[in-house]
Amino acid sequence: MAILTAEQLSDVHPSYAEQLPRWRYLIASYNGGFDYRSSQLEMLRKYINEDQAPGAQYANRLNYTALENACKLVVDTYKSFLFRSTPVRAFSNLQDNPMVTSFVEDVDLDGSTIDGFLKQCNTYAMVYGSVWVGVDKPQAENIETLAQEMASGIRPYATMITPENVTNWTFAKQPTGRYELTELLVKEATTDDFTIFRLWTKETIQRYRLDTSSGSETATLLEEIANPIGKIPFVQLKANASPVRGLGLSDITDVAKVQQSIFGLMSEAEQNIRISSHPSLVVTPEVDVSAGAGAIITVESTTTPELKPYLLTPSGASIDSIIKVIEAQQASIMKMTHLEAVSATKTVAKSGVALQVEFNMLNNKLGDKAQELEKFEKKIWDLFQIWTGLRFDTEYFIEYKKKFDLRDDNADIVNFKTVIEMNPPSRTLTQELYKQIARIVIRDGDALDEITAEIEGVVTGSAMPITTPENRSAHIQEMVMGGLTDAQILEQHPEISQADITAAKAELLENDNG
Repeated sequence: MAILTAEQLSDVHPSYAEQLPRWRYLIASYNGGFDYRSSQLEMLRKYINEDQAPGAQYANRLNYTALENACKLVVDTYKSFLFRSTPVRAFSNLQDNPMVTSFVEDVDLDGSTIDGFLKQCNTYAMVYGSVWVGVDKPQAENIETLAQEMASGIRPYATMITPENVTNWTFAKQPTGRYELTELLVKEATTDDFTIFRLWTKETIQRYRLDTSSGSETATLLEEIANPIGKIPFVQLKANASPVRGLGLSDITDVAKVQQSIFGLMSEAEQNIRISSHPSLVVTPEVDVSAGAGAIITVESTTTPELKPYLLTPSGASIDSIIKVIEAQQASIMKMTHLEAVSATKTVAKSGVALQVEFNMLNNKLGDKAQELEKFEKKIWDLFQIWTGLRFDTEYFIEYKKKFDLRDDNADIVNFKTVIEMNPPSRTLTQELYKQIARIVIRDGDALDEITAEIEGVVTGSAMPITTPENRSAHIQEMVMGGLTDAQILEQHPEISQADITAAKAELLENDNG
């Protein structure tokens, strides 16, 4: 393959040049802190001539304004749902393979488990819109077989790369109609004097150094090796599909703008409160003023009334309006991310149907993300198999939880209790309500099975209360109407005979005919 020039290395994908400022804005919005207050981003609106005011007014205002990081809240909340249950992995014939076990326990050769690595990928995909993951394997001399690689500890490893470091890429349409990644340029390291690039193609892997210290750019080829697998070993996780191949859409784009608006309003509120608490004193240059409580102001006796000192005290009435706008914007973040239904703060009373709709919207969104994560991990394992030559059999599978229990348990218990207190005529309904309550309250599986059996009245010593001759017929009729069979009635009530059941059924039929 031809050697790239400095101009070719510096050339970036058109979408990269367009998206780079947005990516930096989004990652700063997620990180918060000093990244958010960077002077390059100007997250806070400047007043006219504020830069020229003495005392670094804009920098001070930026520093003293509190940030409510809604972007991190949204990303972390989604992550808590998606990874609440560990993905199920069955490697079947390779379950105990040392290479597979090592890859699961230390996927990036930096101590990250595969679950922790995928959490990180999901986080940055939600922020940037997508991330790239490359699966590579160290090249070693005098090692030719898989057994030698295993003995030497040489195995594939995964590396996550953010979109900011993938400067150029090419997809080509194959005869089958699929698009295949045919070229990928990755920025590996950057200093003030040079940048290291790695260019992946299906045929070769090249490593370049782009020097910028002399004022002009100079490209040097550091290394070139053949691509041993004939494929670019990179896969992409997208938070949301994009019409541009190689890009994804961020989950926090709109949230970041609302967060920035709240940041500005917090600054206005802080300014308003501070000025209202400390009014400005207007004096002439000749006035002698001392600061602090009980301060003395000395003026000339001949000073005319219009030149005497006076205070400028803002009313502070706008603070309430600012707070109301902030609360409205906080509520809009919960609404646009479908987190309103699980938010601890309720701004508007909602019906059960409205809450269920919100639950379903969030459930579907989380389910789609879980599906993409599952497909993404399978692609990583496909590259692992290509590098090692190992092959999983048909019993191999990876499964992520795609249904998320977002029901309000407390509300369900209250509803069940209300129905039970109505004393429904169906014993089966009552039993089912108690079983539902047990499933919510009891987390121990063995204890839950025992309690469920007791509720159903099938364990020793847990039969239903013994009937009396006076109430026996009526109770049998209730159980018949509740759907219990003769065998179930006899099992629950040893004191009842088949003759009792037959007589009660005849009486019930007679009453119906009457």
